[in-house]
Amino acid sequence: MKPSLHPQEEERLKELRRYGILDTEREANFDELVEIASDICEVPVSVVNFIDAGRQWFKAEVGLGVRSTPIETSLCGHVILQGDFVEIPDTLLDERMADNPLCSTEPGFRFYAGAVLKGANGLPLGTLCVLDHKPRTLTDRQRKVLRVLSKHVMTELNLRLALEQERMLRKEVDHRVKNSLVSIGAMLSMKARRTSNEALKLELDDASTRIRSLSSLHAELHELEAGDRIDLNALFMRVQNDLRYLIPETAKLSIDVQAFEATPHLANALLLIVNEFVSNSVKHGLNDHEGEITIHIEGAANSWSITCRDNGSATASDAERAMSQSGLGTRVIHSLANSLDATAHWSSAGKGMELKVTQQSG
Repeated sequence: MKPSLHPQEEERLKELRRYGILDTEREANFDELVEIASDICEVPVSVVNFIDAGRQWFKAEVGLGVRSTPIETSLCGHVILQGDFVEIPDTLLDERMADNPLCSTEPGFRFYAGAVLKGANGLPLGTLCVLDHKPRTLTDRQRKVLRVLSKHVMTELNLRLALEQERMLRKEVDHRVKNSLVSIGAMLSMKARRTSNEALKLELDDASTRIRSLSSLHAELHELEAGDRIDLNALFMRVQNDLRYLIPETAKLSIDVQAFEATPHLANALLLIVNEFVSNSVKHGLNDHEGEITIHIEGAANSWSITCRDNGSATASDAERAMSQSGLGTRVIHSLANSLDATAHWSSAGKGMELKVTQQSG
């Protein structure tokens, strides 16, 4: 007997596709669950399957050897129309399955037990089920294991869905931030063109340039998440001009990066550390709007250091305050260092500030 459609089939299929699990590759996380189910229940076949339109698709399977079967022969297509857990001791005694060739021909599936997988809206998506070639029943412990494993399946899927939703939200926020920065920069440029006050015009132009620089840096940070490995030397060469806009024209910025590939997380953090150090130097160290900021990065992906220096007016007392994380910028830098399992150290010999962030592999 072919399974009937669910009363809310359209909504059920919409929920299934929202999880984005169909036609994905096999994964150890799911393979291990069906292996455990097969072992605990002492059966040759166990699967995690989802009931799609016109087919039954298997995310993981033990003892089956296929990734999908037609909906016409689906045992689980019947089961998702029932409760949370279904056990059929002998399929040939069940009118829905007695004429199913998967059950009636040798070696047919004579036993079935499955825990229904339900989406966030409560609609059934598929099952985690076990099958045997002979009639039998499960113990209470085996039934409990199946129920627990099915919850693990949906916990994994719900976590992935939440992460994807967060990624999309961050993408939307990034897009809005970029548009806002562009709008502010354009507004400042427009005001600069309209004013007859030369001093104000210079200030507005300077602010507009800094906003554009910040927008460019923001775009770089957003793009980093799309890659697997980042060439640090190429990255900092691209952003060096943008960072220069953050400092006075009379000051100098020098960036020296020993080329090595880094993860997006590391590259992102190093870029933010440099940005914060440069901003702090301009605010607190280069009071006369002159001087020099140097950045040096060396090492490898699992053992590296970044040294930031300026030759401004910072003193040993300023370095002590930085180590105590008294300011927002220094707190941000220490937080970034902690996220990298690195240490941040500030020092000054009365000729400016030095920040050294070091990560050594264990």
